Amino acid sequence: MEDDVISLGQVFQTLRKHIIMIIFFAIAGLLVAAGVTYFVMTPMYDSSALILVNQKENTSPAMQYNAVQTDLQMINTYKDIITEPVILDQAASDLREAGQFNGTAGDLKAALTISNNTNSQVVNVTARAKSPYVAQDIANAVTRVFQKKVTKIMSNAKNVSIISNAKLQTKAVSPRKTINMAVGLLAGLVFGILLAFIRELTDKTVKSPEFITETLGLPMLGTIFNIDDHDMKFGQTHSAHSANARRTRTGGVR
Repeated sequence: MEDDVISLGQVFQTLRKHIIMIIFFAIAGLLVAAGVTYFVMTPMYDSSALILVNQKENTSPAMQYNAVQTDLQMINTYKDIITEPVILDQAASDLREAGQFNGTAGDLKAALTISNNTNSQVVNVTARAKSPYVAQDIANAVTRVFQKKVTKIMSNAKNVSIISNAKLQTKAVSPRKTINMAVGLLAGLVFGILLAFIRELTDKTVKSPEFITETLGLPMLGTIFNIDDHDMKFGQTHSAHSANARRTRTGGVR
């Protein structure tokens, strides 16, 4: 027996047949995503400070070039030092004393992202928090403590500059409302389409006389059309009325 092949026309027919259900799930997905985005997810804010770490100044161009190359190789070390307790313990203590943050050094580490561009001596210290003011305070406190202590930790890091202090960013970086709702709409749409095809493939009812005669190879004995409820009630009423009339006529003969 040859395998059944679903044509493109059947696909569109299935989509048209279940279009209301597909639209329903797409709208439901959009509403769920909007509800989670606006009422469940907590807005988060970022604030970044930039620092530059150099070695001791050298008058020789060759030595300056070597110093720069050494700095580039040490960037990962600087990034690790910023997230170590030697820096974060002091930063957390300073923030608590100022009433700006009540967390621990571990909370600070979870809130920080340290990055830099390729072949760049500039380190980006980004803090993320539920409040834009807290994010700004964390980034500034960590960079200040790092500027003070890195020269004691590493003797050859003598020139530490804060290029840019963290600024207040009142626009939330998450959740991304438009993207979340687009994902919800797409997820609902895909779910509706999958459900439509599942229902169609699991539907074993005979949809046309050709299926019996051509696919199954059986003779067609007859066709019964659908009778709606109105016609059924009308038929019952008509039959009952006819029966009463017959009884009346019979009674008259007696």
